[in-house]
Amino acid sequence: MFTVDGYVVDRLAGSGDLRRWTTRDFIAEDTEWISDDTLMILGATPLSGTDEVSSSLYRARAGEDSLELERVGKEVSAISPGRGGLIFARGNGTHESWLALTRGGKIKRHYNRPVEGRVAALSLSPEGEEAVLAVRPPGDRETSELHVFDLRKGKGREITRLDGNQEILGTPQWTVEGLYFVAGEIDAPVDSDGSAPLYEIYRVPEDGGAPQPAPGVGEDFVAASIRASPDGRRLAVIGRLNPKSPTNLYLLAPLAKNLTAVTTNEDMEIKTGPDDLAWSPGGESVAVIARGTLSTEPEVRAAPADRLLADFYNLYEIPVGGPQNTPR
Repeated sequence: MFTVDGYVVDRLAGSGDLRRWTTRDFIAEDTEWISDDTLMILGATPLSGTDEVSSSLYRARAGEDSLELERVGKEVSAISPGRGGLIFARGNGTHESWLALTRGGKIKRHYNRPVEGRVAALSLSPEGEEAVLAVRPPGDRETSELHVFDLRKGKGREITRLDGNQEILGTPQWTVEGLYFVAGEIDAPVDSDGSAPLYEIYRVPEDGGAPQPAPGVGEDFVAASIRASPDGRRLAVIGRLNPKSPTNLYLLAPLAKNLTAVTTNEDMEIKTGPDDLAWSPGGESVAVIARGTLSTEPEVRAAPADRLLADFYNLYEIPVGGPQNTPR
């Protein structure tokens, strides 16, 4: 299941047929399966007669004649799957956010204690009993905070705040050795050589404290995106060993504080978006999106289209070994 120009499609493994879930004018931001034939989709549709869009949470079912979606919640800013259902954050403006739980596409619980600010991203602990939130405080566009929300007690707390003009990129991740996230300067200028702003991986203990550079990564490492394995014992990392190195996939073992290269591609361009990285349910492989490095000169090729796939972004599955091979 993936998005193409904003709308949602899926394809069975080994099949070339795509199944569409939304219309072409839909703008999908995130999607999660809740059953074999039902999706929850965070996205937006243009408001009638305006250029504005309204983000909401929708349920979509396979096999229906139309592409109409059932709206589950309005003003939704982030979603995350959990063992008890899907957790989402909603809020009106930037002052407060609330969490809610859906199961089977229906809202089963509203958490009444609000989070001050706007929840930009969230993910759950491996046990599914707590959530880590990336939060923008109300009225402060130049600060990012990290919160932990206890889903059993229905309340949360701030555990760290980034200093200066920094922001959290993508979704913070929960591991057996604390909370990890990627951060960098807000609106940092592009380097003179055209490279993107530099981001680093940080770690914060579960009980809070000042964020520290992630142990074992190295001072020159340039992070792009991270994703924790299902058991929380490994982090898949897309990044570069230094600003001049190619982008590759790495595995970080938080307990062993060890970073290992999984790919060594010099001629592949791996996408570095926060959501362009995923684990298999059993933790044996990681999926990335990549393509062959494009030439800077115009080219005309006569080969059939199915032989030119390396020139376009494709989904790749990369074996990384099972959880039993994780250093402890």
